[in-house]
Amino acid sequence: MASVEELCLSKLTIDAVEILVEKGITSIPEKFIRPPEERFTSPTPSEDVEEQVPVIDLQGLNCCEGSIEREKVLKQLAYACENWGFFQIVNHGIPESLMEAMMNVGKAFFALSVEEKQAYAALPGLIMQGYGSKYIAREGATRDWRDYIYLLLQPHSIRDYDYWPSDPSDFREVVHNYSEEALKLAKRLMGAFSLNLGLPQNYLETFIVQPYQNMLINYYPPCPEPELTAGFYAHSDIGMATLLLQETGSKALQIRKNDKWVPVVAASGALLVNVADQVEIISNGRYKSIEHRVVADKEKPRISIPVFCDAAPHAIIKPAPELLESRKNDEAAKVEEMKENPNYSTIVFKNHEIAFYTDGANSKKYVQSYMVQA
Repeated sequence: MASVEELCLSKLTIDAVEILVEKGITSIPEKFIRPPEERFTSPTPSEDVEEQVPVIDLQGLNCCEGSIEREKVLKQLAYACENWGFFQIVNHGIPESLMEAMMNVGKAFFALSVEEKQAYAALPGLIMQGYGSKYIAREGATRDWRDYIYLLLQPHSIRDYDYWPSDPSDFREVVHNYSEEALKLAKRLMGAFSLNLGLPQNYLETFIVQPYQNMLINYYPPCPEPELTAGFYAHSDIGMATLLLQETGSKALQIRKNDKWVPVVAASGALLVNVADQVEIISNGRYKSIEHRVVADKEKPRISIPVFCDAAPHAIIKPAPELLESRKNDEAAKVEEMKENPNYSTIVFKNHEIAFYTDGANSKKYVQSYMVQA
């Protein structure tokens, strides 16, 4: 637990974007300005409704094994993972009332004054819980136009309640309940991913030792020059899978597909799911983590709440050996034995996490650095 002295010290470290907005600035400071080649001007976002990510009704996963309904959902998930890396889910098991409560406590926290939020300020350091604005350790890194509160949630032993706001009064209860439901859902999805890869249902969950979970409540204030900066720069998520809660109708998040940036229109009652880096490695590239970014908005503030399902820090991540074993390939009526080579080197998850938080979002350079050259 952080001491009172530490918390007081940490108040000096938070340089919130919100403060700039309150001052009524008309141009953004240099530390937020992206180099011309990193600005969100190319490739052109696609507004084609046919380019929308799949929306999958998970209700069929509750049906008995081998049922038509269950197999249909599994096929839809396989298609989404192989072709998009992103998909929205409805009838996912998290009550809409709890999703609404989660969004409300996030909004209520960021409606507090900056001084009140400073009571939960993150201490200086790497991957620190609490209220903050600059998540990158590297000096001189370009800042995103974003404030946040970052919480470690699962297992319960990693929680530090000093950083869980007591205002609003139901914040802690709502976050706890949402965390528990999100963990159940993440395990169901990992089970479906495993089955679709031809592996036992509990394979991915066991492979990562134990699911770890953390949450960001992102606050994106209005920006006077959104074309010069980013709400969150292009990146792929570092863990296993992400469950994103957004306000219905939001189009601020864009994903990269076929060299176009596709705005994701948040469906009512839906969560946006994306395959993350560790699944790409374990699946040996059959499923890909996908670059995504958040655009800044000139007029409206925005809240988004991603919950990340990660591997245990000490988990050894590598292509699943079972996917590399000899397999039969029937081509032109000739059956031959084939062995798949690993496309990625072996890593420790914690090292991957440290790299991201040291240097920040940078497309997919981290995963690409693990690829084995043919």
